[in-house]
Amino acid sequence: MKIQAATQVDQLAVLELEQTIFDAMDLAVYDELSVAEVQTAWQLATRQSDQSRYHFRRALVAKDETNTVVGVLFGYPDSDEPVLDEAVQTVLADRYSYHRWLFDTSEVFENEWYVDSLVVRENARGQGIGQALIKAAEARARQEQRAVIGLNVDDRNPKAKTLYERLGFVARGQLKIADHSYTHMQKSLI
Repeated sequence: MKIQAATQVDQLAVLELEQTIFDAMDLAVYDELSVAEVQTAWQLATRQSDQSRYHFRRALVAKDETNTVVGVLFGYPDSDEPVLDEAVQTVLADRYSYHRWLFDTSEVFENEWYVDSLVVRENARGQGIGQALIKAAEARARQEQRAVIGLNVDDRNPKAKTLYERLGFVARGQLKIADHSYTHMQKSLI
C-alpha cells in the first residue's frame, strides 16, 4: 500500500468512495435527487473549481499494489471552509433546481487543519490504511504550518473514535451535522 497526494486521475474514484460517507450521513439532498445526480454535481463542481470541498487537490489517497484507490482522506485549513461548497451549490441550483445548502453547519474549529472525511473500502479495512492516511494528513498539516489537526467523528461510530483516541486526538466539543451528533476531536502537532 502507498499513501500519496491524489491526482486528477483519481478524481472519480475518490468521489465514488466518498459516497460511502454521504450514504451514512442521510443527507437531505437525497430526498429530492438521486445518488447519480449528486455525484454528477460533485464531478462538475470539481471541474469548475479547485476550491471545491472534494477536489482531488484536497485529497490524500491509499493505493494498493494494482494502483487502485482503497482509501481517501479529504482535508483543508479552517480558513478554506467558507468557499468549499460554492461550486457544487451552483451546479445543484442551475442543473437540478436544488437551492438548499448541502452542509449548512460549520464543521471546523479555528486555527486547525481539518480532516473533512476519511473512508476506506470495506474490503480493505483493518489493514492500517485509515491510520496511515491520518499520519499523512498530519504531515500535510505541518507542511502548511498548522499546529493543530481536527476532525469530527460520528457518535454512532465508536470504532473510529477509538482509532482517533489511539492516535492522540482528544474530544474538544460536540456538534450536529445533517441531524447526526458528532464529537469534534483535535490533536496538537507541536
